[in-house]
Amino acid sequence: MKKIFYSILLSGMMVLSACDALDLSPEDYYGSNDFWNQKSQVEMFMTGIHADLRDKYQMPVTLGEFRSEILISDVTSMGEGVYGPPMTNNLLTKDNTGVDDWYEVYPNIMHINLFIRNVDKEIDYMTGTEKSFYLGQAYGLRAYYYFYLYRTFGGVPLETESKVTEGSIDITQLYKARSTPEETLEFIKEDINKSESFFNESDKKISDQYEWSYYATELLKAKIYMWSAKVTTGLPSDDIAGDHIATLTAVDPNNSDLLTAKKALLNLVNQQFELLPNFADLWTPEGKKNREIIFALCFNKNELTNWGANWFYNVALFTNATDLDGNKYGPDPLKLLTAGPLRYEYKVPFIEIYDKEDTRLDATFFQYMFEGKNRGACWKKLMGQTDGGTHYYDSDVPVYRYADVLLMLAECENGLGAPDKCAAYINEIRKRAYGDKFEQHKYIAGDYADNEWAILQERDKEFVGEGSRWFDLLRLRDSNGKPFVFSAKAHYGSSLPILTEDKAYMMLWPVNVEVLNGDPEIKQNPGYE
Repeated sequence: MKKIFYSILLSGMMVLSACDALDLSPEDYYGSNDFWNQKSQVEMFMTGIHADLRDKYQMPVTLGEFRSEILISDVTSMGEGVYGPPMTNNLLTKDNTGVDDWYEVYPNIMHINLFIRNVDKEIDYMTGTEKSFYLGQAYGLRAYYYFYLYRTFGGVPLETESKVTEGSIDITQLYKARSTPEETLEFIKEDINKSESFFNESDKKISDQYEWSYYATELLKAKIYMWSAKVTTGLPSDDIAGDHIATLTAVDPNNSDLLTAKKALLNLVNQQFELLPNFADLWTPEGKKNREIIFALCFNKNELTNWGANWFYNVALFTNATDLDGNKYGPDPLKLLTAGPLRYEYKVPFIEIYDKEDTRLDATFFQYMFEGKNRGACWKKLMGQTDGGTHYYDSDVPVYRYADVLLMLAECENGLGAPDKCAAYINEIRKRAYGDKFEQHKYIAGDYADNEWAILQERDKEFVGEGSRWFDLLRLRDSNGKPFVFSAKAHYGSSLPILTEDKAYMMLWPVNVEVLNGDPEIKQNPGYE
């Protein structure tokens, strides 16, 4: 943990107003009594906490998709080396962990801890309603970070203080052992329930989809409790972590965690959210802040762009590309101007799981043949826009959208023993995907395992690049009651599962050696020693 705290001392807070960035003062200023004395400072600090989150916009895809075996792990269709190994080829070891320092989220958590410490007390410059709203955001965002850490590493250090702002301190006081997985999950539940309780009735509206809200808390709560219902990490006696273990493997109409998840999800139904009629409209410049978005990270051509260029063809090399029928495209069919080199690309067997009638296929991928022999595809959700002779990768990054609510409700109903309700939620997604071809693709409820598979495939097609699949593979179950990460049919284009059962420990990630060397209290995950 020592390195974590040093990085906080060196980090500056970045604040956003809408999408306008301003530099703030050094970190130690925010721990002083000079800062926390007026409402505008609280607002500014919370905006900075959201800026912290935007800085981590790649985290959902890195931790939630890279390991799910749908990305090319060596050379792209255009002959360019990919980014992402050893994650994309599932070759993580204690010396090659893919990510460093718990994905470097502890400085972000420290900022939230500092905020809570200074706002969750008697203050006379904010009303109780105003203070509650900001605390609802803070506890929700802290639960968001810790839930990613828990699903990725198991038990982690639970840091709730901001000691580095308290003046001179013995470095050994900053050492902190990992809590057990059970303790970590209980802490996350406590935080998300605090977040829910702090939001007032007046907060149950979306004023800004770039801000954490009551509805973001409800969706995260559903994710936490659904995970709790279906996955146990290690055993209560474990001092750090064990494998993710399947727990709910069949119908249980009285499962309290699933019932809690369902209740949270229903709080988002019949509110101000709905599916956009056309899936492709979600990803256009005009589609920003649409009625399907519950929470998103803002990108703006005049302020900050994202990593979209890494997902598109190299314009300089694309002159001889054709469509899949052999018709020549021309030098730059998507009008990207300067895109490339292509560094992330989805595998063809994954793209082939889409039916041709599924409108999500062309809205998600731009397919081509390169030099008449290599079939490839660009992921289009982050295509951005061309303006004034320049292409900007300024697509917003969705964190939560309403389609997820519907498919999570399908999963809840399946676990609670209501297969017809499960199928109805799946079909709400398919109606948009297939349009007037829907009746040919209508889902008819099957048994528990059939429905789990249908949910996985629907999530695979719906949430490409949104950081869902790896966690879906760990949570959803096959007919043997085992996570789909051990099922060959979920490993598209292969006869082998993504993980064999002797590699079950790899459901969790290893802790990198710098963390282990920096804090003698931290222990490695089993299997990686």
